[in-house]
Amino acid sequence: MSENNVNDRLEQSSMGGTPKVNPDEQRKYLGTFRERVSFAIKIKDLGNSNAIQDLNKEFENNSSYQLILNGNLSHDLISPFIKLASQNNIKFVIKTDSFYKTEPENYGVVYANKQSININKIDFENKYNHNNDSQKNDSIKKDSKSSFMDKIKNIFK
Repeated sequence: MSENNVNDRLEQSSMGGTPKVNPDEQRKYLGTFRERVSFAIKIKDLGNSNAIQDLNKEFENNSSYQLILNGNLSHDLISPFIKLASQNNIKFVIKTDSFYKTEPENYGVVYANKQSININKIDFENKYNHNNDSQKNDSIKKDSKSSFMDKIKNIFK
């Protein structure tokens, strides 16, 4: 290492602190890396009753992980998750830094390990196939409407 390089690094760390690795990724996942996340719930899904049930499944599978909550959200949104973590003796932390966003597509709850676990499906929407449930319900509604219309058409034949 050259002397200039050492001086540059000392100046950089004294001005802005230690440089972070993948800061955008850490902001997205409430201070952790994607590779450590087991389960994540977007803000738009926090009110979904399945979110609590699915998080409880995660607690049962991996009780040594930590729950990370976006503290910039209203207490009403995150309190059910705090209660669930307390009931299951799960460590949790509430992050209130201003760079944690509160738009519907941002994460409000992240369940993560201290080390890399590399789980492919982490999103609440995908992990337990809740998107498929709503699509099934939509197709059932369409089927029942068409069968009702078919019945009416058959009456007038």
